[in-house]
Amino acid sequence: MAIYRDHRAVRIALGAICIAILCVLLTAGLWPFCAPKNGVRWIAGGNGLKFGHDAIVVSADGFRSASPRGDCTLELLLQPADFRGSGTFLAFDSSKDPTVPFAVQQRWDDMAIDRAGTEAEGRRIRLWLATNRVFQPGQRTLVTITGEPRLTVVYVNGLKTKASSDFGLSSDDLTGRLVLGSSTVRGSWTGEMAGLAVYDSALSPVEVQEHYRRWREAGSPVVPGERAPVALYRFNEGAGDTIHDQSGHGHDLVIPSRYFVLHPQFLQSPIGAFEDRWSGWRSWSYWANVCLNVAGFVPMGFFFTAYFSLVWPIGRPRIAVVAMGLAVSLTIEVGQYFLPTRDSGINDLITNTLGTAIGVVLCSPRLIRGFVSKIPKTTGGPVPS
Repeated sequence: MAIYRDHRAVRIALGAICIAILCVLLTAGLWPFCAPKNGVRWIAGGNGLKFGHDAIVVSADGFRSASPRGDCTLELLLQPADFRGSGTFLAFDSSKDPTVPFAVQQRWDDMAIDRAGTEAEGRRIRLWLATNRVFQPGQRTLVTITGEPRLTVVYVNGLKTKASSDFGLSSDDLTGRLVLGSSTVRGSWTGEMAGLAVYDSALSPVEVQEHYRRWREAGSPVVPGERAPVALYRFNEGAGDTIHDQSGHGHDLVIPSRYFVLHPQFLQSPIGAFEDRWSGWRSWSYWANVCLNVAGFVPMGFFFTAYFSLVWPIGRPRIAVVAMGLAVSLTIEVGQYFLPTRDSGINDLITNTLGTAIGVVLCSPRLIRGFVSKIPKTTGGPVPS
């Protein structure tokens, strides 16, 4: 039964509320509607790059390994901006599975290395190697990671702090396109980076200590006459959008004008959240996001059910509104695939639709008609259905 003409203001208000809800949901889901400017800046008066929010540096071409599963070393001189935050500061898209790239990440003052592995049955898995208390406030830290057969070692400022016999880091992991300040899929990082070197050999503990001294005193780990690394970046250009590879191998890095994601995920599976120990279902941020997605669509389910039950009656309004919530959520998730600051995922699709269904259940047309009947009438006559 439609609302009477004498409640025209109520009909207009319900319609306006429904339109406002749609606008708010689409804006919240698709903001900022375009890729933001790249948040990379040169450090004034010194060597290095400053990575702000939504910042990325990427290699112009891909790295290749001269010896499959050979030895390797990675050196990074950096300083995080926020020791209560997290993010990926270096990644390679070497993995066959783009959802599990090789990545080196900050987790508060800890560091984690993430790479793809394979179980005996051939199933691809994610391997982690975490090192505690790596970063110190206000200090640049040299992180050195070496990989050789059945031994991966992490050094912090020249000192051995972590070793693993089953992590399996090799030169194959340091191949493909290199990304700094962000992951190949998501997870931007804020801070400063002042040095990076990649080697096709595993540095010895003595070499690691010597390179730490050279980075601090000369801003470079190698001296004339020594074998050059695969790639070396001192970040001493001071301006421009190109970071030159000073090893002579031509692996230059590029600073794009706008932020982007190398491998954006389309309707990412919710299963990944139960495999990620850092940002998955074990974290508060995951459940806060779930609650926000559910709560955000409850008003849509409530008010659209009221509108299609009382103002513009249709058959099976509750089913129609749940389907509409699914359609709106799907539109948002498809749009987010083209926005590098947003994540397109099935988990959001499920929670948004659940929120719509909860709103539908909470809406009682009988109670709403009772509320409307108490509003003073101005004119008579029913509105045709």
